[in-house]
Amino acid sequence: MDFERFKDLHTKYSGSEWNGLDMSDFNEYSEAIQENEEFHDWALKTDLAKAGFNYSDYCCITMANQICLSYDENGEIDIDNHDVVMNKWSDGTFGIPIHDGGSSVIKVNFCPWCGSNLKTNE
Repeated sequence: MDFERFKDLHTKYSGSEWNGLDMSDFNEYSEAIQENEEFHDWALKTDLAKAGFNYSDYCCITMANQICLSYDENGEIDIDNHDVVMNKWSDGTFGIPIHDGGSSVIKVNFCPWCGSNLKTNE
């Protein structure tokens, strides 16, 4: 798949309204985003920019995406969202939430995706 085709398919399948879409190209898109790092990173950067999230403040695009996903519509950490796998607090602390009904977290000093020392990225 070339990059222009991928961009077209990303536009088609990255929206929240899938009703009535022809799903015949979805497998091709899904395979490309999983197997091609350039396509994957471009898609994340595009989606984060669309959300107004500054991904350049993070060690890697995957970490930025996970932090973006952890916020609610008011820009606060969504502690009730059990799909969240990483949080960042205003003091620069990163942590993996423990989804046991409380507010416990496991403090993280290194990025789980790229291995960067998060203490040096403050």
